[in-house]
Amino acid sequence: MYLSWHKVLVAGAALLFSGFLLWKYRPTLPLPRLALRRAPKTKAAALGDEIRTAREKVRGATTPRERAYALLAAAEAAARADDGVTSALGLYLRAMRADPTLCEPLSGLTALLRKERPELLETVLWRRLSHLSWKGDTAPAAKCAAEALASLYRRELRDRERARALQKLVSLLA
Repeated sequence: MYLSWHKVLVAGAALLFSGFLLWKYRPTLPLPRLALRRAPKTKAAALGDEIRTAREKVRGATTPRERAYALLAAAEAAARADDGVTSALGLYLRAMRADPTLCEPLSGLTALLRKERPELLETVLWRRLSHLSWKGDTAPAAKCAAEALASLYRRELRDRERARALQKLVSLLA
């Protein structure tokens, strides 16, 4: 039998394609599983379980306050994860929408974004302050947002005039 380079090339491509298919469908292949001793959970796996548990509590929450606290727990767990800043941000925002009277999501969000993304934090806090009523049930949350903005302007953004103006607003909201 004569072996030409065409036949070798086709056989190599077929072998490569077969290997790819085996690799791609390996989770569904009925291969025997070896009983290995389970390794202890890593920090990331434990945080993933904590986030999953908190999200299940969100689904089971009956009141807006319960939902907000469950979202807050999930956001704090996501913030502790190495790459969970984006998901933590989303969970904090959902907690603020679930119960607008709470200050805890604002303080968690401030701690999350203060060092790396102060401009984004400024935008979020201004939006929060504009959406809250400054009287009634949401007045404490408005005060927390104004205090966080004043602190942000005083420290990270270094705008003394805005910090003073917001400090006056905080004293009016008290």
